[in-house]
Amino acid sequence: MDGAVWLIIVFVGIVFFLVIRLRRMAEKFSESKVEMNLLRHDVERKSQHLQQMRDQNSVVADSAFDALLVIDSDHRVTLINQTARDLFAVKEQSAGQTLMSVSRNHELDAFAEGLLRGDRTFETQIEIGDRSFRIRGTLIPGPGRPNIALALQDISELLRLTRARREMVANFSHDLRTPISSIRLNIDTLMQNFGRNPERDLKLLGRMAAETDSLQHITQELIDLSMIESGKAIIRMVPVNFADILHQAFEIMGTQIEGKKLELVNQIPEDLHVLIDPEQTRRVIMNVMHNAVKFTPQGGQIIFTATCSAQMATERGIPPHDRTRIFERFYQVDTARTGHPGGGSGLGLSIAKHIIEAQGGKIWAEAGIPNGACICFTIPLAEDAKAITR
Repeated sequence: MDGAVWLIIVFVGIVFFLVIRLRRMAEKFSESKVEMNLLRHDVERKSQHLQQMRDQNSVVADSAFDALLVIDSDHRVTLINQTARDLFAVKEQSAGQTLMSVSRNHELDAFAEGLLRGDRTFETQIEIGDRSFRIRGTLIPGPGRPNIALALQDISELLRLTRARREMVANFSHDLRTPISSIRLNIDTLMQNFGRNPERDLKLLGRMAAETDSLQHITQELIDLSMIESGKAIIRMVPVNFADILHQAFEIMGTQIEGKKLELVNQIPEDLHVLIDPEQTRRVIMNVMHNAVKFTPQGGQIIFTATCSAQMATERGIPPHDRTRIFERFYQVDTARTGHPGGGSGLGLSIAKHIIEAQGGKIWAEAGIPNGACICFTIPLAEDAKAITR
């Protein structure tokens, strides 16, 4: 019996020990489960935070005007904003593709590779299509090879404005130098021989007066252009008969037209009523006619026609690459191509463009049919032509 009792006692002890052990294991498992739940919640929270940061980065990147890309050490795109997608014409699912497949530009890919190799050149300029871009690269440190952030700034307009400014200064300097040199020469001549030949002196003074008028004209055009571009010029839109404005311009330009024996063909309807500023529109017509008279050969034709727009054709054409630029300040068509010696301030058509646009119209140049050049502009029609009296 004693052996059986001891056996029972040992068995009970073992069971009790196992129960205690299992309870402790259950408690540890419960604690581990709690820790795992806490860890899972922490991972989920950090994952949500990471996703929020990614979403914020995407929003910030998409709000930038410049094209932005981030690529890894294998040249694969990890982030691309909307401006870059529009630039390279790629879809939303472009992340993960190589930079070359996205941009299709060897210069950009070579620039990124140079940064990854440790080149110290973090800026460059490349051409993408017909546009110029300034590229800036920034290394993003990481556990392995660094990633690269690329920013592409479109500087096409900046380069165009810089080129236009250089041309403006060069043209303006040339336009001022000619009359100033002429005045200086005439003054020197008068100072050396004044009074010896009164008839010659009067001619020299007349030339000086003409050159002074030229300088005054250039200065006034600059002032007028500045007033128009700044919005300070007052545009008074009233209903008028367009033929009246046209005839007034014809009378003012009559001497120049007769001097070159040009044929003026007026096909504008006499009952065309428009809503314009008469004085400013007359100025547009005279500026356009001045260019037509200057560039039309002796004995040529100047034709005015109108449908829903007014247009003027001359016998000498404008090269295609010049048609969009003749309305820029100081821009003049290459005299070697026109056969004309040049002259003028190069502001007339620019002023005409601003006046037409201020009245809600547009102005452009195109090839004439069958030859020559055609300057076209639109102006608004009067709402009630019957109520207008000539």
